[in-house]
Amino acid sequence: MVMPKHHHLCFGTKVILCFISIICVGAYPLDFSARTVDTASLENLQTLSESITAQSHDFDSSVHGDDSTTATRGLLFSISGRMGRSSGAQLTRSSPGGTLFSWGLKEWRLGRTTGDTSVPEPALINLTVISIAASRHSAIATADGVVWTMGHNDSRGGGGHGSPPLDASGQLGRGGTREPGPVEGPLRGKFVVQVVTGRYHTMAVTADGDLYSWGLNDWGQLGRQAVGATSESDPSPCTAGPSCRSGIPGLVLLPRGVRIVGAAAGRYVSMAVDESGRLYTWGHDGCSNGGQVPKRSQAYKPRLVEGELAGKRVVAFDAGYVFWLAATAEGEVYTCNSQDDGYAGTLSSRRAYNNAGELGRGGDPLLPGRVTGVLSGKKVEAVAAGREHAVVSTSTGEVYTWGSRDLLMGRGGSSKEPGLAMGALAGDNIRFVSAGEYHSGAASEKALYGWGSNGYFCTGVGRGNPVQRLKAGGEHGDVFQPALSQGIIARGGWHIQAMVAGFQHVLAIAANRGGSRDIEASVVERGAARGLGSATNNAMAVHTMAADAGGVSSGTGSSSGSLPFEPEAVASGGGGGDGGGGSAVSATGQYIDTSAPDYHTRYLAPQLHPIELNASEYWRRHVRSPRFELIQAQSPDIWKLLPAAYNPSLKNPCWTQEGRLRCIPYFHILGVSKCGTTDLYHRLSKHPLLFKSRNKGPHWWDECIHPPKGPCTTPPNGDFDGYVDLFADAAEMIQQNPDGITGEASSNTFTSATGVYLRGPSMDRNTTVTLPELMHEASPFLRNIVILRNPVDRYFSAFYYYRRWTPTQSPPGPEEFHDTAQKEIATWRTCVNQRGLKYCIRHYEPQQLVKGMYSEFITDWLINWPRDQLLFLRNEDYSAKPREHMEAVFTFLGVRQPSEAEWTKVLKMETRNKNSNKYKQMLPETRTMLEDFYRPFNERLAEFLGDDRWLWQEPLPTTTTVSVAA
Repeated sequence: MVMPKHHHLCFGTKVILCFISIICVGAYPLDFSARTVDTASLENLQTLSESITAQSHDFDSSVHGDDSTTATRGLLFSISGRMGRSSGAQLTRSSPGGTLFSWGLKEWRLGRTTGDTSVPEPALINLTVISIAASRHSAIATADGVVWTMGHNDSRGGGGHGSPPLDASGQLGRGGTREPGPVEGPLRGKFVVQVVTGRYHTMAVTADGDLYSWGLNDWGQLGRQAVGATSESDPSPCTAGPSCRSGIPGLVLLPRGVRIVGAAAGRYVSMAVDESGRLYTWGHDGCSNGGQVPKRSQAYKPRLVEGELAGKRVVAFDAGYVFWLAATAEGEVYTCNSQDDGYAGTLSSRRAYNNAGELGRGGDPLLPGRVTGVLSGKKVEAVAAGREHAVVSTSTGEVYTWGSRDLLMGRGGSSKEPGLAMGALAGDNIRFVSAGEYHSGAASEKALYGWGSNGYFCTGVGRGNPVQRLKAGGEHGDVFQPALSQGIIARGGWHIQAMVAGFQHVLAIAANRGGSRDIEASVVERGAARGLGSATNNAMAVHTMAADAGGVSSGTGSSSGSLPFEPEAVASGGGGGDGGGGSAVSATGQYIDTSAPDYHTRYLAPQLHPIELNASEYWRRHVRSPRFELIQAQSPDIWKLLPAAYNPSLKNPCWTQEGRLRCIPYFHILGVSKCGTTDLYHRLSKHPLLFKSRNKGPHWWDECIHPPKGPCTTPPNGDFDGYVDLFADAAEMIQQNPDGITGEASSNTFTSATGVYLRGPSMDRNTTVTLPELMHEASPFLRNIVILRNPVDRYFSAFYYYRRWTPTQSPPGPEEFHDTAQKEIATWRTCVNQRGLKYCIRHYEPQQLVKGMYSEFITDWLINWPRDQLLFLRNEDYSAKPREHMEAVFTFLGVRQPSEAEWTKVLKMETRNKNSNKYKQMLPETRTMLEDFYRPFNERLAEFLGDDRWLWQEPLPTTTTVSVAA
């Protein structure tokens, strides 16, 4: 394969760079070597998906360049992006990715058969999980969009509705044993964002909005026009009927043009919601058919649920054995009985509909009806359906239950109407709920709770816990009120992203925020002693990117109203001079007052948190990743040189080796190239306590391959020892100034994420280790700065910077730039159509166009790094308010603010890598074309960071200059 070339100034070296999309984490995981990451830092993404106005955009059509780029806004945009979500389609609860936890019946449905299954413990730790689903089998979607299944592949628990128990009902979607394995076939190359499990069938939602199904199909629950052959003796295809099944994923037959964003499945019913929030059901369900279950031969056809739900936008829904429930954007809850008795037709006399109070209401049980009572005026955001009971949580974090019996409701009172569950979860902010056959669960972002029957340890409270009603000499019993689940999550340091209940087990996704991952008690205790305290982590979690937050204090001599240096990049919309004034309409339809005095600075303060530990203490407390051996194997020269401990008297990470002080960076400006990294680095270096590297941007982490094959940018050998020597001058200064720090600014580090570059090109290497993961394991104390620029102007700047010409030649004009942009957009569309978005971003086709797709590189940094160790700046705001931004950066780095004399040096420095007024402006039609192209990526970035400034929607300044910033 011929890789695209990328040129930059780095000791005159020509370097090749290629990149991948954000969620792709390496090669297709054919074994358990696929990656797991410390997903400690994604609380901002989770908080984002709860706090900002929900949006939807036809992302894939936009990146393909189709004309129909605007879809109905309303559902969270990330739903059609690359984050996952749990079964039950909690569309307001996306999962960026984390570690799988499991507990309950000790079978392969847990993803593990070792450890203590009575409490939540990690499973499949080499996989990063974005979606989970559980029944008698389990399914997960990994961070590279691949489905894995595990557990039972038979229906020996009872086929139901005329199907005899089958040895192979096909719900695993693959051959092999009950052990975890990937589902391939028609799903190969698809990016799955949600998995769903019914009693004996499985479904998967792709980022393209397609829905696939496989498994038992006796009541048409697969939603497919025909599956088969069913057996060697009956080769005919079938849409339903006894023993009808398919072990191969196939597309659900949905109306033309419908894009699915979430699905759910019960015993013999399936459900899905489209991007407009409309709900469909099929299988054994009459709720979408006027209260009449369709004839079995017609039950496979998805039908729109109307009645009281007509015109409502569904944002959460789930299916149990005998009923389903759905919550709307307004927070109302609707329920309906699917007319299955829950016992596979084996009861001697059929139960009355709503017999257990599962609907939580009166009225016609066979048509959708609203649940009122104590839920009136509440906004329900998450829902779960068990066999015949419901658990929901509200926007204020309260839990309400109804149906079945007291044990499953976690409270006394009537089972026929909603009531408030209390117990140990009272006062916590519950975000997730689950309902199994005879157990219930709930979770906040930091704690798990369980109640109900603990016969299979489904509550997670452990063995012998007195919260259970124990029999004499027994180790498990019933838990009548919500109780705190035990295990390593209960020790703190984990951020919960999802929770689902299966038949006799529970799954969860949690991101590590410094919590122990070790299982054996002795290791857990040792890890707890070294791990970051939960109080610190919880403090980190409460900070989110808020558009209305206060700005950084400017102090005396503020630059407001005048610029001490010429802005580097004012060619884009806004940011130059006084910001251009005016206003814009945000992606959420809100008015953006860009003339507000604090507009350019108010996004800074929410990102700044006190630095409580110096590098030596952070390193002492650091708990190694369970993937450490994989990570170390990629760069063994790092760990051969790193010390066991750093000098505790120094702020910077330094140690003494053979009589001399050696130091590595305390901070790293990750990029992005042509966004102002060079200027920022040299301006920071004017501070008397910030000492330069011998090479501002050595690109060692992404370019100096291992094993070393030459000096690269770190003579003499290109190894880690040579990299450390780049900071030898800084080390001498730090020895004299213990509060001093050093760092570097390799401007392509940010876009080398997610398996693209790791000690050289890695997009086609057989490794799942990524650059952010490697850097975090080697330097967990690192403070990382990312500065971004309007991608249209970054692309324009790169066009001139990387297309060198002799002084006697005239630079290319706006027409040539327009032609180049058109051709590269066409190249992109062709690549996406032929190879898929993930491949094209990963292989940079074409390179400079892709580099402006910031959203496709940000998640891997957020996954691997705590949010308070990442500072995101916008070039336009930095140019407009330089002093306030420099103050924020100094605060982020934990160094004192400069004196006024020192400020003069910082602010009066000549702007670096700027070539203003050399080139003509781009044509208006070029800007419009590129703005349309980058819009969906900007929208995703704004969603990730929770601030509409990343849409770059400010009006253009009245005068425009072009800056080339590195």
